[in-house]
Amino acid sequence: METVFVALLVWLLAAAWIFFLVSWAVTGDVSTGEAIIGSVVALLLALATARQAFPYAGLFSLLTLGGGAIGLPALRAYLNRAAHAQMDAELIERACLAYEFDPKNYGSLINLAEVCYKNGLLEQAVYHLEKAIQTAPIMAANEKRRLAMWQDELQHAPKLGYTPCMHCGARQAVGAVRCERCGQLVLPLLVQGRWVPRQLMQKVVMVWVIAVGAMGLSLFWSEQLTGQGALLAVLLTLSVALGLIVWVIRKS
Repeated sequence: METVFVALLVWLLAAAWIFFLVSWAVTGDVSTGEAIIGSVVALLLALATARQAFPYAGLFSLLTLGGGAIGLPALRAYLNRAAHAQMDAELIERACLAYEFDPKNYGSLINLAEVCYKNGLLEQAVYHLEKAIQTAPIMAANEKRRLAMWQDELQHAPKLGYTPCMHCGARQAVGAVRCERCGQLVLPLLVQGRWVPRQLMQKVVMVWVIAVGAMGLSLFWSEQLTGQGALLAVLLTLSVALGLIVWVIRKS
């Protein structure tokens, strides 16, 4: 009875995996080929559990499919936030260029302040909002109230006292928009640099497929072979898997 319950649970997790992979293929988060490979691996694990194809097949399948079904949706949510950060970086880049063209541009200062605050850059947000209010004090009644709230929040927050350049590592003044050392716009890089590239989803899926396949095949060899033959087969399988994982990680 316990074996039947484990098999049913594994099949349920495999179905969830296939659903996730198909939906990600539709949205373009993974390629069609990667979705097919991942789905085939999930099905093979479910079949291996049902037939007890190798030792601890049920436990192995539960750990791999269950961990993936929990971890990958969380990763996808993270990458969605990264996509929003990319849009913020593009917005703040336009605001920086407008500010450089006209340092008294009220709209660009407000945009800089809002995007900085949204991304946790409170010191920079306060600086640019203060400058916007100085530029147009008459029309900034709402901004003055918002500035008072941000300043109160800043008093209770840790302060760096500078803006780091994510390109060269130089420390710039809090209100700097371009690095004096390398010439890069610092705020877009700072907003975008906190997030991992979206291609991470594809790499994680491929690494998962390779690792699961290698571990499952190693358990199969340990069951079917004996002595040095089993050891050599397992070592060769793991070596090939490690090489493939390194290639996937380094691939652009």
